[in-house]
Amino acid sequence: MKVISVEQMRELDRRTIEDHGTPGMVLMERAGIGSGEKIVEYINDNLYGGHVRRFVIVCGKGNNGGDGYVVARYLYENTDAEVVIYSVCEIDKLGEDSRAHAELITKTVTFSVKKKLTDDDFKSGDVVIDALLGTGISGHLRKPYDNYIEVINNSGLPVVSLDIPSGLNGDDGEFQGNCIEADMTITMAFPKHGLIKEHGIESCGLLRCVDIGTPNEFADEIESDIDLFCASDCAPLIGRIPMDSHKNSVGSVLVIGGSHEYFGAPFLTAVSALRSGAGMVRVAVPENIERIPDIPLSLILCKVKDNGSGYFSTKSLPQIMELVAKSDAIALGPGIGKHRDLIGFVREILKTDKPLIIDADALNVISEVPEIYLEKDSNILTPHPGEMNRLLEAFDLEWSIHDDKMTKACKLSQRIDSTIVLKGFRSVIASPDGRVTVNSSGSPALSTAGSGDCLTGIIAAFASKEVDSYKVAASGVFIHGLTGEISHLGKRGMIADDIADLIPEAMRRVSPFA
Repeated sequence: MKVISVEQMRELDRRTIEDHGTPGMVLMERAGIGSGEKIVEYINDNLYGGHVRRFVIVCGKGNNGGDGYVVARYLYENTDAEVVIYSVCEIDKLGEDSRAHAELITKTVTFSVKKKLTDDDFKSGDVVIDALLGTGISGHLRKPYDNYIEVINNSGLPVVSLDIPSGLNGDDGEFQGNCIEADMTITMAFPKHGLIKEHGIESCGLLRCVDIGTPNEFADEIESDIDLFCASDCAPLIGRIPMDSHKNSVGSVLVIGGSHEYFGAPFLTAVSALRSGAGMVRVAVPENIERIPDIPLSLILCKVKDNGSGYFSTKSLPQIMELVAKSDAIALGPGIGKHRDLIGFVREILKTDKPLIIDADALNVISEVPEIYLEKDSNILTPHPGEMNRLLEAFDLEWSIHDDKMTKACKLSQRIDSTIVLKGFRSVIASPDGRVTVNSSGSPALSTAGSGDCLTGIIAAFASKEVDSYKVAASGVFIHGLTGEISHLGKRGMIADDIADLIPEAMRRVSPFA
């Protein structure tokens, strides 16, 4: 999905109204109803019922406030919670479209004009809907918006912003003074640049987009050099499975990992690959690994000769290469540890013509001895920020270490002719052919040891049956992020062991064929 500027969005709205003949009031209705649906979905997925007693919608003077009035009506009609509206101005000060929607609801719910908010205006069980400014901010905050934003941020309550967190610049992701810290942002038609830049990344929380009916022919004319990967982009990869499928036709994965130090990582990868649809998953581990965790009986465990102390070495290669020949995609690196014997081992595996998903200490081996790396556009590298910086230095791109995530990923991808997944909230996926996207899914719930090993397994399963590494990587990252959003364990109780069980449900939410 294209990421656009505030001015491009204004032009799309203008053309939709003037050239296509869609009244502004209708666009506002679509925005508000779509947002109301997303809010109810968010409540059901993320909040315990006792935390939702009132919806408090704070409305500004502009169209963002108008969207808020439609949301208020939707929530009043479709939930049992009390609805309260705090407005910065009287109804007669609103624009025509906003006023029309306000008049449909303000006589039904509790409505107050507030020149100033206090802590007493909120209470436990409130969910705050931010419809103050949207993209209509430039320069410093003026009264009463500065007060509204400060009190809301200090309330400790769940906050949903409409279009963009109020106070945040929609183009550069910066703010002057303060901006709303949202738990979810629902943006209209297209995401705005400010949501995925600078402070926007942490200020917008979960990100959702509402279709307001912008004509496709107008949207197609918009130029954008930034893409946001969403559920609709992921769905085609999770297509229909032929009825005559069997284990060998839906992809086989080989996970090469584990060591005396880290025996659990390859199994997190392998189980995630199974749950992501791979028909057969083999796990190759050193024979002197300390212990084997409890694993699903459907995993094929392959203990291979090692260096005698629980690390892969060139002695492991005869058995490993036989397994490589039987597999459609290879996951290399989870838990292999750090040992000098690994250099020759990794060098030989890199020579395979099978798709490779390279993670963890395999990345560090490459960083230490970059000359062993063979450029191949079917390879997918999945570094976290620290690993990324080491790779940049190894491939003579140290001058890019201080660049933004997108620039870093693109530079490395083009330098080594491979797809790069730069992990973190709003992960960036870059292809050597110039395609680049920012992932839209994700949650702090995934901030747990082993989460990246699970991601490697998801990507490997997708790579076992799809040749476009960029689509494979971006789709894998999206599904991984979505598992964190839908977990019933909340943001603090989830561990990596839980991720695999959530993968099927995440795929079902994206595609009817999962």
